[in-house]
Amino acid sequence: MAERKWFKGRAAVAVDAWYSAGDVQANLEQARAYLQSDRSFSAIVEDLDAAGRGKSEFVHPHERSSLKGPRFESVARQGYLEAIALALLHDPPVPIKSYWMTGAGNDQFEMHVTDEADQVSVTLFVPEVEGGTERGPESWVVRIGHRGDVQTERTSGPLDLRTPSTRDAAAD
Repeated sequence: MAERKWFKGRAAVAVDAWYSAGDVQANLEQARAYLQSDRSFSAIVEDLDAAGRGKSEFVHPHERSSLKGPRFESVARQGYLEAIALALLHDPPVPIKSYWMTGAGNDQFEMHVTDEADQVSVTLFVPEVEGGTERGPESWVVRIGHRGDVQTERTSGPLDLRTPSTRDAAAD
């Protein structure tokens, strides 16, 4: 079983930026239209590229990724449709923030959608995949270790980072 990691990869960062930049309501409505079209994610990425809204991080499916296929796409599609609906209920509409969780013990893709005051959060639970990435933003887990001491461990982001609490903000 993969180690439990909550993280955000480059694709999630790009999707978050897309949902929150410029006219949030228009972005949400456009995303809803793409997702309701029942076209494959790779076809949607092609449409975004043709419309000048594509990003290199949107490439789908990534050749080495297990985040592809009808099960992944159906869960992600419906999860984002639910998130978009919640985001549009706000006045004004709020952006969506995406996270990924691996190693949670699930054997199917799951997406959890949470309505918050200033955003809607989605967490995609991915079965049997090692999470984290050296090229994505930092993620950390804090837990009690085997000897009862508090441990902080990097789960995503550059390998050479010290824990955030031990860094001088001016020096980094």
